[in-house]
Amino acid sequence: MSPSTGVAATPRAVRYARVLGYLIYMTAFFLPACRQTATPGAGVPDAYQGYFCAWITLINTLNKDVWHSKDFLAVLSGWINPLMLFYVAFLFSSRLRTARRVVAGTIVVFILGTWVYFAMVPLVPLIGHVLWIIGILLVVAGEVVPGRHIATGPENPELPAS
Repeated sequence: MSPSTGVAATPRAVRYARVLGYLIYMTAFFLPACRQTATPGAGVPDAYQGYFCAWITLINTLNKDVWHSKDFLAVLSGWINPLMLFYVAFLFSSRLRTARRVVAGTIVVFILGTWVYFAMVPLVPLIGHVLWIIGILLVVAGEVVPGRHIATGPENPELPAS
């Protein structure tokens, strides 16, 4: 199957959902993603922008002390964004479907780890986090939608033989 045939086999709704997901995902980086819970008698806690959260969690990958604490869950959430880059790159070849599905599953597991971390710290997710998750899910949701298998060659004259 040629790459153009693979794209044609993707249902139109999945392509639209992915484009919408990319837009929502990118927008989320510029919105408040989380804040610490408010404590009585203290001021309103600072909200952290999505890009700041992404940066802090990713650079803490190199901090070995983080890996021996509950903060490793935050580091895993920082790896969602690089995994999204791999996922998008893997969309360009139908041969990478299995790898793409493994990456999508890993992303979902890391999202769950993020929520566990929020409950443990405690952090309050804000609109940026919610939109970030919605965008990610819209992008990777195509993995659970069955694709159409398009035959090529003489039995389907509209498509060239590979």
